[in-house]
Amino acid sequence: MKHIVLCIAACVLAAALCAQWSTDPYAPSIIAGFDAEQVIPKVAIVPNGNTYICRFDNQSGGYRVYLDLFDIYGNRIWTESLLISSHTQMSWLTEYDLGVDTEGNAIIVFQDIRNAGVNNVVAYKVNPAGEFLWGADGIALSNDTNADYGNMSPVCFCSADGSSYFAWQRLGAVTSVVINRLSADGQKLWGEWGTTFTATEGSYTWPQIIQGEGNDILLKLFHDTGPFWSPTRHILVMKGTPDGTFPWTVSATEAGGIPAWEQLIPFVGDGAGGAVLAWYDDRDSNLDNDVYCQRIDSQGNATMGLNGSLVNVSLPKQQFYPEVAVDAANQQVYVFYRETDADQNNFGLARQLMSFSGDCLWGQAGPTIVNIGGESCNTIAAHWTTQGAVFLYERGANLYASCWTSSGDFAWASSQVGVAQTTDPKQHFDCDHHPDNWCVLSWEQGYSGFDIYAMRINGNGSLGPQFLPPRNLTAEQQPPSSVILSWQHPSPYVEPDQYCIFMNDELAQTVAGDVLTYTVTDLGSGTHEFYVKARYGDNYSDPSNSVTVTIVAADDPILPSVEAAPRLTPNPFSGTATLSFVGKNSSTACVTLYNAKGQKLGQRDCAVIAGTNEITIDPRSLGLRESGVFFLSLRTGGQVSLLKGLFIK
Repeated sequence: MKHIVLCIAACVLAAALCAQWSTDPYAPSIIAGFDAEQVIPKVAIVPNGNTYICRFDNQSGGYRVYLDLFDIYGNRIWTESLLISSHTQMSWLTEYDLGVDTEGNAIIVFQDIRNAGVNNVVAYKVNPAGEFLWGADGIALSNDTNADYGNMSPVCFCSADGSSYFAWQRLGAVTSVVINRLSADGQKLWGEWGTTFTATEGSYTWPQIIQGEGNDILLKLFHDTGPFWSPTRHILVMKGTPDGTFPWTVSATEAGGIPAWEQLIPFVGDGAGGAVLAWYDDRDSNLDNDVYCQRIDSQGNATMGLNGSLVNVSLPKQQFYPEVAVDAANQQVYVFYRETDADQNNFGLARQLMSFSGDCLWGQAGPTIVNIGGESCNTIAAHWTTQGAVFLYERGANLYASCWTSSGDFAWASSQVGVAQTTDPKQHFDCDHHPDNWCVLSWEQGYSGFDIYAMRINGNGSLGPQFLPPRNLTAEQQPPSSVILSWQHPSPYVEPDQYCIFMNDELAQTVAGDVLTYTVTDLGSGTHEFYVKARYGDNYSDPSNSVTVTIVAADDPILPSVEAAPRLTPNPFSGTATLSFVGKNSSTACVTLYNAKGQKLGQRDCAVIAGTNEITIDPRSLGLRESGVFFLSLRTGGQVSLLKGLFIK
């Protein structure tokens, strides 16, 4: 996000509501549509799928802070927006932050002038019931009363241990960075007014915090020297421990050339306790801006070389405003950025894939996403999903999403998905993403009386609520005529209300949302197909994968002649028999033997080829010791067959 200051306008309040996330890019979900100006939304998603959206509301001319909470489907949980603070702001606004802690509470941090007319930082904690856990007026993190000082642009990070970290700039003769850690109940763990970092020369500015190794944090800040409007700006990364020590500080770049208006940059975890950063600079002072990327590992080593790696060598183009998505498993960084011509009159978008060592994997000149032309283009956000790297961007007045694989191909059926196709100008975007691969993007929209909108973008490129199906349905037979169905929750974060079990396309049974197994009894001879749907309120998911169970009786005169059914010949038999079946592709089959009581005796795995397969069956090698009836289960992929046999010694 690249805004610093906004101007004030006074308007009259009107109500607006959101009912489920919109699926229509021509009608995005309206979060706050009032006559009064609504600005600078912030988004934070809870693991259970609830989404907080914070904003400033200018109904009184003083920019009050409001918070809304939506469920996983986009329904408003609170009937009205929750007023967080009505304390007076300055006549301009700057950065603030919103996060969620391990209990699903919202953490909001901003500055206002309630204390002697001086900007100070205050933090609030609000639970899903709308209760203020750190008091109605929050917790003051700074306490300056001298107008020569001001505390600005706070950020927060909610740690897995339940504590929260806050950092901000303290402006004075020089600018310092202050950081504090609060316990879950609001105790200041690093002193009443935190730890201050002051440079021996110049200023420290624009902090950001992410998770480090274990419960450690990583703190990014700028070291600025020279005039504030044109600093020589270096990027530092510091490791912090929960007890307030900072064992190392390393430089991501000392090349300079970073402009004063480049403030909050991509700073994300590398999946191994380190960080990935990206920025643009004109380090050669030749009016040619380029995008660079750097990784700092968990030990404080800069793995992309001194001053970072250039992501695009493409003169005379210029590059700006990178966004990154990190594929931690493959140690790769997707970088998306804005391109312009040399005079910055025409705009486009491009991409690059970087290794953790700084190699350009898509060629030295990053491939183009949108060719440079007269239409305005801007990057918004990026994040990694199991499908690929999702990139959100603005083109003209419209918002889009695309998803990319490491081969440079599109991961979705469409090359781009329209997120918001409305003509009004949009600005001040914020986005958060959920581990289930979806995200919520929010923005302010309008020409002067701004409103707040949002859209949910799913990992498959769809918009709006997504009702995930159960995963990995399997069937295990219980001889002579039962089958145990088992499946996994659609998500480790969200539990449906019910599961609906279907047999041969008819509803057979429903079970509660915390149940993951069901036994079907008294199955007759024949082939039976099963699948399961998850129910969320009045909504149903798509079906899970299906499994097919075939019950073959030894005395069934019809079924063994069916082409796809397995056969055991001869039957009855002494010695060995041959199990014949048709495989759809190369795979592995599991053959399990049960006695007449349905007790499992033994099993073996066999290679399967596409076409006719014949497996020699010796019941004695599978644990059958006496003559008599037995049951043989054959599992191949989603197909399970149960045959009845008679063994005579």
